[in-house]
Amino acid sequence: MVVLHIASINDNHGSGVCVVVPQHVSSQQSFATVGLLNINNVKFDIIDNMFLFHKNFEIEDLPVPFKKPDIVIFHEVYRVEYLKISARIRKQGIPYIIIPHGELRWEAQKKRHYKKVLANFFMFKQFINGARAIQCLTQKELDNTHFGEKKFVGTNGISIPEKHKISFRSRNISFTYIGRLEAHVKGLDLMLEAVRKVEDELRKNKIVFNMYGPDYRGRYANIEHLILENGIGDIVTLHPAVFGDEKEKILLDTDIFIQASRHEGMPMGILEAMSYGIPCLVTEGTAIADIVSVNKAGWVCQTDADSIADSMKKAIEESKFYMEYSNNAINAIKNKFLWENVAFETIEKYDELLTRF
Repeated sequence: MVVLHIASINDNHGSGVCVVVPQHVSSQQSFATVGLLNINNVKFDIIDNMFLFHKNFEIEDLPVPFKKPDIVIFHEVYRVEYLKISARIRKQGIPYIIIPHGELRWEAQKKRHYKKVLANFFMFKQFINGARAIQCLTQKELDNTHFGEKKFVGTNGISIPEKHKISFRSRNISFTYIGRLEAHVKGLDLMLEAVRKVEDELRKNKIVFNMYGPDYRGRYANIEHLILENGIGDIVTLHPAVFGDEKEKILLDTDIFIQASRHEGMPMGILEAMSYGIPCLVTEGTAIADIVSVNKAGWVCQTDADSIADSMKKAIEESKFYMEYSNNAINAIKNKFLWENVAFETIEKYDELLTRF
């Protein structure tokens, strides 16, 4: 099978899509002939067949066999370059799949709602409706995506790191959040409000919260303001974004990874934390709360400050279970999210779509 992925990505390590798409493509190379056309003209060394976009690009410009692949995979939706490419491959009878990475969820559609309604109707309707299927990253995303007649779940994956947690604190427990500093979507306002609700208990037990994320469109200052507004600057410390070895060091030193999102596509930060054996405290809005719950890899709460605060207290009280939750987290990743397994299952699904429809 020849699979051509098309994406608009760069080397921004703070973007989930930019991180996961090269890994997605690379992992499939063991099971099919796979290439990536990048609209952003950035190359990735882990991909064998890497193609760059240009102004007058036509799919026929690609070398054999990618000028007429068996299937095309578009990553994300709202890229005007996709319109011409998809129209061309529809004319040639080449089927394609869209992986929206959360962009077609109802919650995401409500953001800039009228602009998206107009864009969907006048520009992207034919592109979306012309897809052979919509590939959602989680069951929750599928349930909340009201586009496309055919949908299926094909998740992202992750690799197990060489190092993992081998011990935990029973006192002076450390909570960590690593991700975008987007207060509403990531529920950071709820998390900080929850900290305020149990601040006396946190101070008594010398609990610390560390938050790491990139400064984008003034979001760093906004989170600093929320910390000060809640009067919890002695409990919560905000840090710049971290990557690579520095990020690994921080993860290995934390006791609990926390994410309080209102809605997510596929939260790679939680998967990464679990791969290191870190128990996770997550809200139902994170889209993989069921994975944490079923595998007993941490604590799941509703997406509101009171529930988050209650789960914080419970997590602090259950320090004797941290190592058990740690092992459960790693096993959950091994059983469901290893890249090689995800890639094999996804290629099989593509083959099934080509055969049955």
